[in-house]
Amino acid sequence: MKDSKSGFWHNVSSNPIGSMLFSFVKNPIYFLYSGLGLFVVLISVEHSFSDAPTLPSYFEGNITFDKNTSHPIKGDQVTGNIKLAGNQQIFRLTATNSQTQESVFLQINQLKGIGTYFIPGDGDVENIGNLIKNLTDFSNKNNFYQAKLPNEQGVENGVGRVNITKITDKTIEGDLVIIGNNPLGTQAILESAKFKININK
Repeated sequence: MKDSKSGFWHNVSSNPIGSMLFSFVKNPIYFLYSGLGLFVVLISVEHSFSDAPTLPSYFEGNITFDKNTSHPIKGDQVTGNIKLAGNQQIFRLTATNSQTQESVFLQINQLKGIGTYFIPGDGDVENIGNLIKNLTDFSNKNNFYQAKLPNEQGVENGVGRVNITKITDKTIEGDLVIIGNNPLGTQAILESAKFKININK
């Protein structure tokens, strides 16, 4: 009987898995170390998911000039922020295509959350929205497709509407339509435009 017991333990200790279990039985403190190790691994995995990289901002839409066939605009330089002015939140978006230099500028002066905002706005709300040939040349009136004279920012204003469909602490999403005419009478329509902006407050 004694030999069979010693043979059993010899077989257990000679097996790698059995040897590990045997060492855990002989040294219970190994359970504590293993538990701490598992805890560290779980915390690391959770941290890696929470710190997943933020997807880049994007802006995509279609522009039609007069009665010509529409062509896409895809901003590869897209920025946006939300600033507090008094008790009002101001949302500003700029999207530029680095190849064509076509730009879209948008500013909502009283951002209150998800909903529809009009350009220029209801009553005295001067929301701004425009399609610009080149944002770096915004002082050139022929560089705009606008519906009225420049505002105090120097950015001439189109007409249209913006739908804000989602707002989080880090991003804002929506779609918009902007219509305007440049001083030469050429009309531009921005439609089917969607955006997601990583915002800086």
